Amino acid sequence: MSIQKARIAVTGVGIICANGNDVEEFWEHVVAGKSGIKPVTSLDLSQINTKFGGEVSHFRPEDHFTDEELKQMDRAGQFAVLAAREAVQFAKMNLSKLDPYRVGIVLGTSLGGMRSGEIFHKQWIENGLDQTDVSLLYKYPVHTPCDNIAHALGIKGPKSVISNACAAGTNSIGYATDIIRTGKADVMIAGGVDPLTFLSFSGFNSLQALSSEPCAPYSQSHGLNIGEGAGILILERMEDACARGATILAEVLDYDLSADSYHQTAPDPGGAGAIRSMKGALNKAGLTEQDLSYINGHGTGTPTNDASEPKALRSIIKEQAVPISSTKSMLGHTLGAAGAVEAVTSVLAIHRSFVPPTVNFDEESQKFDLDFVPNQGRTTELNTVLSNSFAFGGNNATALFGKHDDQKPTPAPTPRKKVLLTGVGVLAGNVANMEQFDQLVKGEASGISEVSRFDTKPYGQSEAGQIPDIPYKKMINPSMLRRMDALSKQAVAVTKMALDDAKFKITRDNSEKVGVIFATGTGPTETVESFNRVVIQEGAKMANAQLFPNTVMNAAAGHIGLHFKIKGPTSTITAGGVSAISALYYAYSLIQLGGCDTVIVVTSDEFNEPLLAGHGRIPNFLSKTKSRPFASDRDGVVLGEGSVAMIVESEEAAKARNARILAECKGFGMTSDHHKIAGLNPEGTEWTKSFELALSDAGLATEDIGYISAAANGHHVFDPIEAKAIHQVFQDRVPVSAPGSIFGETHGTAGSIGLLTALSALDGTIPFIRNLENPMSDVSLDYVIGEPRKVQTDHALISSYAYGGNYHSLVLGRYE
Repeated sequence: MSIQKARIAVTGVGIICANGNDVEEFWEHVVAGKSGIKPVTSLDLSQINTKFGGEVSHFRPEDHFTDEELKQMDRAGQFAVLAAREAVQFAKMNLSKLDPYRVGIVLGTSLGGMRSGEIFHKQWIENGLDQTDVSLLYKYPVHTPCDNIAHALGIKGPKSVISNACAAGTNSIGYATDIIRTGKADVMIAGGVDPLTFLSFSGFNSLQALSSEPCAPYSQSHGLNIGEGAGILILERMEDACARGATILAEVLDYDLSADSYHQTAPDPGGAGAIRSMKGALNKAGLTEQDLSYINGHGTGTPTNDASEPKALRSIIKEQAVPISSTKSMLGHTLGAAGAVEAVTSVLAIHRSFVPPTVNFDEESQKFDLDFVPNQGRTTELNTVLSNSFAFGGNNATALFGKHDDQKPTPAPTPRKKVLLTGVGVLAGNVANMEQFDQLVKGEASGISEVSRFDTKPYGQSEAGQIPDIPYKKMINPSMLRRMDALSKQAVAVTKMALDDAKFKITRDNSEKVGVIFATGTGPTETVESFNRVVIQEGAKMANAQLFPNTVMNAAAGHIGLHFKIKGPTSTITAGGVSAISALYYAYSLIQLGGCDTVIVVTSDEFNEPLLAGHGRIPNFLSKTKSRPFASDRDGVVLGEGSVAMIVESEEAAKARNARILAECKGFGMTSDHHKIAGLNPEGTEWTKSFELALSDAGLATEDIGYISAAANGHHVFDPIEAKAIHQVFQDRVPVSAPGSIFGETHGTAGSIGLLTALSALDGTIPFIRNLENPMSDVSLDYVIGEPRKVQTDHALISSYAYGGNYHSLVLGRYE
């Protein structure tokens, strides 16, 4: 099998933002240098040090959606769907004629459904939990806008969400490009979305980062204006786009990621991380700075960005007179959508031969001898455009777009590499290290125990899978530890365990070549709740500036980079329950495509009172008794928490350092459905397909699988769907266990805990399903009941799913 670094065509764009509610209105205003930044009307900013923002105006959702559709999406979902629909229409693409399993989506977002979460939280605090609107919880998860797009367009292919703060939009386009190049899809919908929220206004206000007037990037640099909106690209394999006669707007030449490893909120003053991402994108595309026609800069307008980015840009372009502009001067900073909106701008700039201006530019205040295209754009042919996005946590992303050249050859295929696991670390219910994990899964004890951290009586569930007290001070630099929240502490601790287990040292020589992919389903819920509670009860002026940096989903990844001085490709996946397998696939893709040879994949999810309270409001979700996956008398889910780190290496890298090899990642299956928000297709069709695709990718038959780690968690609706999907492929011939019965529902970390049980199976022992005395009778499976099963197997399959219809499966095998 081989990997072809296919050429990627951009054939459609869609946008809604402060500067226009569709592509043509947006571009007309860009050409005119017209700013959409104005006083915000949808939020009360009376306690914020600015009244300005990049707000979408003249927008009536009822003009675009039916009443039934509006029940399924909040402002972020509406923006995302509108931009995606426009992009598909722009591409003149009939999705109904394509194989739905070959069309996927990657969406970048920092906030997702936070608008719904803020309303729910305010209702809870002011009126009590019983008076909250439960429907808001279905729209709150960060991955829901992505689900909204998939449902609106009928997508069944790979679906994932990137949430590395302000680099998310650019990163999503890069990951989507990788998914096509590694053969998992032919068409990808990629971009980003974020709404205006109190969280972001209060947080940036607490950091004194907001401008009291329309921002002036690269000149006066008083601060930023927060914006909102969505930008979407349609990406296709070039030969497919040409074959259907599509208009090629531009080509994604390549992209790169890096980490500053400098500070949680401030960029490296010298721009070293930004330089690496820009040089990396150019090198991967086989280009130099001499090929650049235009740079769409990050250009936030803050003093720190506007001091560091120009240094990085000058280091790249040297003495060249390359035009550079910040379109945030017209749109505001749309956070997780910024890179996507700027990608749309870059593609249109190429297609329509125009360099957008930096408006509000005060030439007398300019500190750098660079061409920032002050106040008025220019008509000129553009061949290569570089677009930058830099984020909290020191995450940098650079995308490179080019004019379509029909004479350019397609790169030759390269052999598929073996991708190996060489080290692991774990924290989970009643488990403080890998030895305790092995003892628990190979014995009869449970990771679920009585909750003593807070009073559980109001929520109806008294047990959970809880991480025991950990001596973090012995594992984490104390000066860094005090800046970390619970999620980040867990993530850094397991990273140290995995590095120690793999005997892998981060050094100056390899720090830029090691990647970090962080994954979470819940995110820093406790930190977000604590930050928002103060804002709701005491006002935005009392917002905690120390908490705010840890409210972003990628905060833990930033702490990992800082603590271990890792500077390679860094990203964060927030795709609900499939996050762990999605992150492993991203690591696999980076290795296959030469992005790096070693990636640390870290998953982390919390258990706390806000999570228990929220899940307790969902009818029939929580168990009143025990976790009983696949039981006929199951009555709901028991929550848990956990963190797992995995060292993932190419075969060459592992052999070069004589590493101990635990297993090989042999095949992935990634599908989705469009049944309904927060639900799953009851027929299990797409879940079944994920198993089949994983087997095909691994080149294996059903009889080669010796163990299935199921995602079942005791849910009264979803357990039978998984059982049906397993039976469709494997009948009752393969032993099935459910790690959720041992550790509780660990959300985005569940897949990686399943992977650890797969390692146990490869070692000869399959854990049994706890509390399963009366299995479901309507589907016959080989459930492992009563005691661990001793086996000899070479391959295991890990199943994972996310509410909203997302299925990721992994075949893990013995290295041969």
